[in-house]
Amino acid sequence: MPRRGRRAEAADDAPTPSKLPHPSPPPLDFTSPQSLFESFIAPMTSEDFFRSYWEKKPLLIQRSDPDIQSYYQSLFPMTDLKLASGRGVYYGRDVNMCKCKNGKKIVLPRRGKASYLEILRDFRSARATIQFHQPQRFNDKLWQIMEKLECFFGALVGCNVYITPSSSQGLPPHHDDVEVFILQVEGEKHWRLYEPIVQLAREYDVSPADKVTTPTHDLLLKEGDMLYFPRGTIHQADTPASSPHSTHVTISTYQNNSWVDYLQDLMPSLLQDSAKENVNLRKGIPPQQLLCLNPSRASGTLCGLLSDIGKRIEGKCQLRSCEMLRDFMGNRLPPYLDSSCQEKSDAPPNLNSTINLQYKDYAAITIDHVPETLNPSEELMIYVFHALKNERKKHMVSDNEESPPVSGLRFPLSYMDALKALWEEKPLCVKDLPFESDRDKENLAISLWSEGLLENVTTEA
Repeated sequence: MPRRGRRAEAADDAPTPSKLPHPSPPPLDFTSPQSLFESFIAPMTSEDFFRSYWEKKPLLIQRSDPDIQSYYQSLFPMTDLKLASGRGVYYGRDVNMCKCKNGKKIVLPRRGKASYLEILRDFRSARATIQFHQPQRFNDKLWQIMEKLECFFGALVGCNVYITPSSSQGLPPHHDDVEVFILQVEGEKHWRLYEPIVQLAREYDVSPADKVTTPTHDLLLKEGDMLYFPRGTIHQADTPASSPHSTHVTISTYQNNSWVDYLQDLMPSLLQDSAKENVNLRKGIPPQQLLCLNPSRASGTLCGLLSDIGKRIEGKCQLRSCEMLRDFMGNRLPPYLDSSCQEKSDAPPNLNSTINLQYKDYAAITIDHVPETLNPSEELMIYVFHALKNERKKHMVSDNEESPPVSGLRFPLSYMDALKALWEEKPLCVKDLPFESDRDKENLAISLWSEGLLENVTTEA
């Protein structure tokens, strides 16, 4: 019998299922992004999770609560696969049939539109794993979970479903470039985790067999269990013979969301702004600097310039995150709206209207230059980006390599105090917005209202 590694840390004191005759409350709390994440990892607290596990080590949360097990089973049952294929799914973009053979991943050579019967045939006869991409496009519960998680993390959240036959393995040992949460939906799955070769890896990698030694964790996930592990953790999983099949949902986040990515986004605008005030940044580099085999002769100058930029940051200069924010707001999920959410037909606000910001978690304020296509000047403007018009069906599966245009509005810098007042989440009267001009007050209110960002509009006679 092979030696089994230690188990992942398990959360203690799991809640006992209620014995009251009344219906149990939903296992996840969608009141706010924070409450959703707290219930998502319960009974672990978010404070303990981020202090002890996030980006550090794996965590296994074992749950025998029948409410959670039943809820998990509804996240992507086979009927969802049948429903999705009826709407038109394609190999490659939406679904792959894969298997692990001799330590390598084999993707069955399927092309074009995928039918439910074809998928089932390969699942049964070829014993291939069904890898379904971004099921939140078809499953409302996953949509509801993931859009709240995107609010909580402030980062894109992706998803895959893996349905693996008994005594089969879909993928070889590998590590990912994302933080991973595994939700065991149906059956059982045997997981083996290994020490990272690259801690907090920034690239996906199928690790050669000679890099995989003794597992650090050897686990059997059952329905209702959750497993978390950081990016870079080498892992492999198979369905044991005792389980007819296994279905699990992989929810992942924090791809290209590190400090290095943030700095790469901030530096162009930071350098541009700093050069306006620091003449040393505008001085020419030494002759033939670009041709130097060893450019270290400029290291002293570079250290000094970077030190000056660091002091500028400490002085609370305006930092402008441009591309990362645009990418996130343009690609994230729109808010989950069930059938009880009806379109409001409020009248446009006027000076006497009491207004309140809605969908704050789906909007962001930033400052950036006016695009040169609109204005060749270097004028700075306020941008209010939001995700209200994003398309759920395109989430994380865009056929276009370019980021989609982000929805939003553009305002002069003089509007910042008024926008900050609205972002305080307190209803206020339009006439009390911090503007000298009534026209500006109404313009801001009507602009935000027209985008769907204002609610509870009441107008006095």
